[in-house]
Amino acid sequence: MPTVSKGLADVIVKRDGYYSNDPRVTRIVEYTNMAGLQAFGLEYEHELGEYTESVYVRNPKVYWEAKHEAV
Repeated sequence: MPTVSKGLADVIVKRDGYYSNDPRVTRIVEYTNMAGLQAFGLEYEHELGEYTESVYVRNPKVYWEAKHEAV
């Protein structure tokens, strides 16, 4: 569950969830961290729902989500 800057989150969005040779990001969650700062959490397919409301994650909302293509 990596947390990244808005700049890197925007790069990942622009690349449709891909960054370097990492697995595809499925969702990016924008939230307020414990220090009161804006943060962006990356969720991969096997980690969906990890960024839910808690003392560490406040006001989470989906910033970007991958669109799954129909087969």
